Amino acid sequence: MFAAFSSVNRTSVTEADAKIDGVKGRIYKFSEDIINRIYTPEESEEQNDFKSTKVLLGGYPVGLKLYADGVVVVDTESVDTENGDVDTAGNAGLQIGDVIKEINGIRVTTNKEVSQIMEQSNGVPLKLTVLRGKDVVYLDFTTAYSVSEGKYKAGIWIRDSSAGIGTVTFSMRDGYFAALGHAVCDIDTKQVIPISQGETTDVSIVEYVKGKSGCAGELCGYLESDKTGEVLFNGDLGVYGKFQAPRQTTVYEIASAKEIKVGEASIFTTIENGVIREYSISITSINEDAEDNKHLTIKITDDELINETGGIIQGMSGSPIVQNGKLVGAVTHVFLNDPTGGYGILAQTMLEKVNDISLN
Repeated sequence: MFAAFSSVNRTSVTEADAKIDGVKGRIYKFSEDIINRIYTPEESEEQNDFKSTKVLLGGYPVGLKLYADGVVVVDTESVDTENGDVDTAGNAGLQIGDVIKEINGIRVTTNKEVSQIMEQSNGVPLKLTVLRGKDVVYLDFTTAYSVSEGKYKAGIWIRDSSAGIGTVTFSMRDGYFAALGHAVCDIDTKQVIPISQGETTDVSIVEYVKGKSGCAGELCGYLESDKTGEVLFNGDLGVYGKFQAPRQTTVYEIASAKEIKVGEASIFTTIENGVIREYSISITSINEDAEDNKHLTIKITDDELINETGGIIQGMSGSPIVQNGKLVGAVTHVFLNDPTGGYGILAQTMLEKVNDISLN
């Protein structure tokens, strides 16, 4: 859903690398994966092999700093040469969203590394190893000499890191945690950010913008500078990692999919700094077999939350859903045409991912 992320490091390969450190003082806003269609669930078979687990409830924000596994191409531009503009990226077949993994067989992980190699190439073709979706592509790339800047340029904009805010769904006593319930995507390319590493920080929420039909609201906050844990996975099921010291919150048992019912429930979330609050919702449909992990359809029914935020706003993804005293899921998406409605992922599914990560 709303990946709670804004760019930290969108730079031209001819510019200095913008470091991700020292982000305190920067206000982050949240890009939104919004839904405009009506979701029709299907019946699913009950799962009888689920083993109940007790976890520490989330509902509080977490700062996330993600370092890409390679360098992401987020935009391209022509280079002004003495013979006219040259589309260096187009000539090489390089596309927006591609992840540059290696140049001439050497692994690259930062904007600065790519910038130096490109500028020092003197127009000699470079061999790029690129990840495009799930495919590895090999490209010959040639820079061009810019007459306005007096140096060789690649004509591409790249990003090696992103940062932003999400909501923790739950954590384990050993520190492993689950958050967001969906992948963090690059704010420009809208593609999942492949990460090599990442870290968590504490967050100070400073304000929120109320959502309305056709315009998603958002949380805004500051990432603190001190590291509180590691990010180990970013993918369709959410963001997962391990805290150095998990927050000691209320213990809840995770419900199996077959225990969830259409009807009243609650979400726990933070819209003002340091205050986790419970708000009433209704689970309107259940589809535990949904391939896109939109297992639950929910409706905000709490008048106070609707009056304050309009319903679900960007940055609330990962907010835990509780029903009958058990953790059943997490908020993941908001409907653009009706911010009181959205989707959720099963807590059971998130727990299975946590178990997979903790065993590796």
